[in-house]
Amino acid sequence: MDFFEHNIEISSDTKDNIIKVIGVGGGGSNAVRHMYEMGIDDVDFVVCNTDLQALNDNTVPVKLQLGEILTEGLGAGTEPEQGRLAALESEAQIKALLQPSTRMVFITAGMGGGTGTGAAPEIARIAKELDILTVAIVTAPYSWEGTEKIEAANRGIAELQRTCDTVLVVLNDKLLEIYEDLNILEAFEHADDVLANAAKSVAEVITKSGKINADFKDVKKVLSNAGQAVMSTATAKGPNRAKEVIEKALDSPLLNNRDIKGAKRILVTIATSEQKVMAVKEQTAITAHIMEAIGNSPAGFKLGFIIDNNLGDDMSITVIAAGFDLPDGPVRTPIKQGLNGNHVKVGLKEPVTLQISKVEEEEEVYEEEEEEVIEEEKQAIKHVFPPREDDAPRLRKMIDDFTNKMPTDTEDYDTPAFQRYNVKLLDISEILELDYQSHSL
Repeated sequence: MDFFEHNIEISSDTKDNIIKVIGVGGGGSNAVRHMYEMGIDDVDFVVCNTDLQALNDNTVPVKLQLGEILTEGLGAGTEPEQGRLAALESEAQIKALLQPSTRMVFITAGMGGGTGTGAAPEIARIAKELDILTVAIVTAPYSWEGTEKIEAANRGIAELQRTCDTVLVVLNDKLLEIYEDLNILEAFEHADDVLANAAKSVAEVITKSGKINADFKDVKKVLSNAGQAVMSTATAKGPNRAKEVIEKALDSPLLNNRDIKGAKRILVTIATSEQKVMAVKEQTAITAHIMEAIGNSPAGFKLGFIIDNNLGDDMSITVIAAGFDLPDGPVRTPIKQGLNGNHVKVGLKEPVTLQISKVEEEEEVYEEEEEEVIEEEKQAIKHVFPPREDDAPRLRKMIDDFTNKMPTDTEDYDTPAFQRYNVKLLDISEILELDYQSHSL
């Protein structure tokens, strides 16, 4: 195999499609090879690995060696930090792979190892920085793979949630609830099948509809900033296939016992063959069942339909439920700045203007301090000059005297008012001194 300048090997029939599927590490690369061999039209496939021998053995034509200098082609072992550093070393090559046509990228990886766990979040970050819709489809280890690997997988998934629009996690243990009598090789093959079906169901809604731009926008509305997601898939045949397939999908262990009612974003893909195309009443039955399960209309909902002639009389359905952590009600904004001035990222759809700002917060504090000062001043004044019991009669007499001496039309307004009204003026300091002495006795 001859690598070009950036250690990228590209086949001559590669197209500039808007969707790329990138397998990272051993598990992710195997899953992408499986997708490539399945045949998903109008999608570019890429495998990335620190292990040069594994890249050589992969049948996917587009390959990128990560961290050539760091790992010397020998892999990252079980150290996610090595995988992360390898991706950073190859950042320029990753950007070259993604530009200029990519608008959506699927990143597949097996969590818990070195390259996939460490490099996948960095590749996702690069894609997001290029304004590419970024969806990770990853597997969590089987419980028998050990605590250390499970903990590493959890950390990797958490990092992906920080850098991806949507993170779809397939729990390998749940596959055992569906396929009880699997040997080890079959167990990993079924995991690859699930990853492949997830990517295929989303990609072909866009590429096979004949309305690429419109359906890409619909999918983007559902998956953009949607957070962690779960997925299930099911197949049924016969006169009641529509009812059976949606019931099986919503009851699948792959949903991880999560009630779909909590999802704010739903993407449903229905596949049939041309031999037995979905009837209108079947679509109506499926939609009604989903809406009943959801309870309320989700903020984002997309129902896609594709043709797969391999299905014969079967109907297949894939349900992706996401946005569990999004707020209820109307779609809100990503909060650009919190009260402390830090960037806060919330996965939502339409930006609006947040009415709270740092300036307003400071003004509130200032007003509260001002009220406290005024209250203290009032208390001080009340202490020095307590109210007199004879104040009311005296004030009433002053008002009566004043109103009885209203000015006439012939009165001389050049004469000061206190002289016209025979008001005796006293020195204010004498008044205060006398008043204070009288209350001190």
